[in-house]
Amino acid sequence: MFTESYLKTIFDTYYASLVAYANRFLSSHDECEDVVQDIFADLWQKENNFPDEISLKSYLYKTSRNKCLNIIKHNKVKDKYATTSFGQLNDDNLFMQHVLEEDISRQLYEAINTLPTRKRQVIILSLKGLKNKEVAENLNIKLQTVKTLKSQAYKLLRQKFQDLSVLISFLIAPIMKL
Repeated sequence: MFTESYLKTIFDTYYASLVAYANRFLSSHDECEDVVQDIFADLWQKENNFPDEISLKSYLYKTSRNKCLNIIKHNKVKDKYATTSFGQLNDDNLFMQHVLEEDISRQLYEAINTLPTRKRQVIILSLKGLKNKEVAENLNIKLQTVKTLKSQAYKLLRQKFQDLSVLISFLIAPIMKL
């Protein structure tokens, strides 16, 4: 483990050159400084023993390089996600599909909220992924009661959405052709 004064000496000796070295890999000077500061923070927290200054210097530069490469990999993932997301944002058909999905989801939850209390509770717990048996245990009712309430709730929801299904088919048809 390093003493505080020895770590300060190492910091003063290598900080600027490590930042310059990291700058070969990363374009942001602030990011390079963060990398080097992380290295020294790790050095302070961990019990590293180096037999000589060459080993220490090797550790500092290799760690700097590896941290920079990790940042580059992370940035590539972020860029790929941003590109994919941007492409999706520019796709009008996908946009319309998302709008329809959100609107249908909103209307479904509004319809669920109009159900009688027990039926609403059963449907909401089912939508959360609970099995009928888990719903029954959660609400302290019999399994058959859950099945009956669920069936009745689905019937009511189908009736509410019967007129909407024709509209949805009409709206989705142009998207499906593309």
